[in-house]
Amino acid sequence: MGEQAAEHDGEQRSVEPFAERLSSTDVAFLEMESPTRHMHVGGLFMFDPPSDGPHFSFASFLELVTSRLHHIPRYRQKVLQPAFGLAAAVWVDDPDFDLTYHVRHAALPAPGTTAQLTEYATRILSRQLDRDRPLWELYVIDGLEGGRVALLGKTHHAMIDGLAGIDIATVMLDVAPDASDELPPPEPWTPRPAPSEATLTARFVRDLVTSPAQAAESAARLARTPKVAARKALQVGRGVGRVASANLLRPAPRSPLNVPPGRHRRFAVQRLPLDEVKAVKDAFGTTVNDVILAVVADATGRYLRLRGARTDRMWLRAMVPVSTREASEAHALGNRVVAVFVDLPMFEMDPIQRLRVCHEAMVDVKSSHAAVGAGFLLGLGEFAPPTIHAMAARVAVNARLFNFLVTNVPGPQLPIYCLGSRLRGAFPFTPLAANHSYGVGVTSMDGWINVGITADYDALPDIDEVPAMVTAALAELVASAAAVSERARRLEEGRQRTETGTDVLDGGADEATDAGRPG
Repeated sequence: MGEQAAEHDGEQRSVEPFAERLSSTDVAFLEMESPTRHMHVGGLFMFDPPSDGPHFSFASFLELVTSRLHHIPRYRQKVLQPAFGLAAAVWVDDPDFDLTYHVRHAALPAPGTTAQLTEYATRILSRQLDRDRPLWELYVIDGLEGGRVALLGKTHHAMIDGLAGIDIATVMLDVAPDASDELPPPEPWTPRPAPSEATLTARFVRDLVTSPAQAAESAARLARTPKVAARKALQVGRGVGRVASANLLRPAPRSPLNVPPGRHRRFAVQRLPLDEVKAVKDAFGTTVNDVILAVVADATGRYLRLRGARTDRMWLRAMVPVSTREASEAHALGNRVVAVFVDLPMFEMDPIQRLRVCHEAMVDVKSSHAAVGAGFLLGLGEFAPPTIHAMAARVAVNARLFNFLVTNVPGPQLPIYCLGSRLRGAFPFTPLAANHSYGVGVTSMDGWINVGITADYDALPDIDEVPAMVTAALAELVASAAAVSERARRLEEGRQRTETGTDVLDGGADEATDAGRPG
């Protein structure tokens, strides 16, 4: 009798409705989207063939995904948005989930160049994801020159931020070439039913009513540690003031990069040796992120001048996402990212001076607690009715708060494999907001800095010029570092000996002042 009751209880639990509320940041990414503003992120992963045989097949990759999909349950969930905005959007299991819809096979015609690959990638990345299905797609692309194969991933930003994206990628990737030789059978999965709209609305009203009590309880906990509470309050106050005064009340300057995007995108990629970036960082006492910002600023200024723009005394504001993910949340899905804003010089200047400007700007951001303030402002959305939050998201995406996006996500610095094939490049694709036609994504992996440049198809048709400018910008910094660093000198000599081509996987001014810098 007891066994029957326990079995009955198990059946009851297995069919209980499931719904997980989206965070305010995740909802904002959904509300920002339009036919010309795609809010999915992506990654282009390129693999060399193994030395002892051919690449993995599409069938074997599909088997790999099937075997490991239970590690990322969000990939079997879709967004349920109750009608009229009366309740918050939630994640629910997709009862019609079909893996073959999300994992697809493609091949390029010979010779399968990098240019052909990025052109194909942009056709896929220019299409919006279907809101009636889980918000992701993954393509296996054969036919690349050199016997390479590529994976193209595409996921809505509401599902995932950059650091979580690296974690999801590593679910399908391994640190040993033979780690996936024997795949376990897939775990059984049964979709849980979704609650009704009436239930979701009632739940939202209940949460809204109880939020003040939860806030009071949190305040009481903080009151028991007054020094911590005071320090936190001071940081948040400074941060909110910095965000408001520096960005909300002072629009970013106008620039040729700020035009409304159309439906289609362009994509260009380039690799940079991480050793060279670190040599520059060590020579001048900065950070890897500072060097990347300096390289991006230099390359962007060169590109603007190539297009005939005057960059004298031009400073453009970059939005730089900063992760607020705690160590305990390292493998959690969803967004734990806030944005800070940094003014970057576009005009010609000494490369060391540009690097120092970028370094001082990031030090200023950290000391002003701007990231803390931005996180606090985003958190306020958790207490706003869905319709109000939707309006706020649309206003934010249409405001000219910045000129272009620069992301920098660190990845594992060791060899990475997929079914025995070694990863040789992982290039991020970034979304474009309203009135933005240019963005730069950066990911470091296995000793390389991987740069992905996203642009509007019509506004910036010559974006394929930027990769060479990125390489040239870093080369100038390495040459400058060689004067003060033996390590940088050796790297510079090696670069000069091996510069033979421009393939993305080949490895291969007058001093200015702060005149004209925004106050």
